[in-house]
Amino acid sequence: MDLHTHPGGGPLMAVQLENNTVIHWRVHGVPLRFARVMPIIDLHYISNDIDEIAGGPHAVIVFTYCAHLVFHPITFYVFEVAKIRQSVVALLSRAPYTTVIIKSGNTTGRKVSLLTF
Repeated sequence: MDLHTHPGGGPLMAVQLENNTVIHWRVHGVPLRFARVMPIIDLHYISNDIDEIAGGPHAVIVFTYCAHLVFHPITFYVFEVAKIRQSVVALLSRAPYTTVIIKSGNTTGRKVSLLTF
């Protein structure tokens, strides 16, 4: 579905009527690792977006979290994950039958090379 938004950052939406499925996608907030130009207003933090979701037995929330954060101090990653956890706990408190799937990366032993940028 064309929402007339930035294709690299969204928000984007796909609808499949046959299975009654709606998928919403958007890029996360900073830090970002791409050079696309997009309005700052389109950048959202995962924790804030989770706070706006009603949830319920037919809602599935899926996100991956880590890719760009491995280049920052681990304390930054821990702080961000703590905010997301707080939002997920609040979501499950108000809608306990919501399915939440989280994929995180492994930050152990990551060596940053300037060549990776």
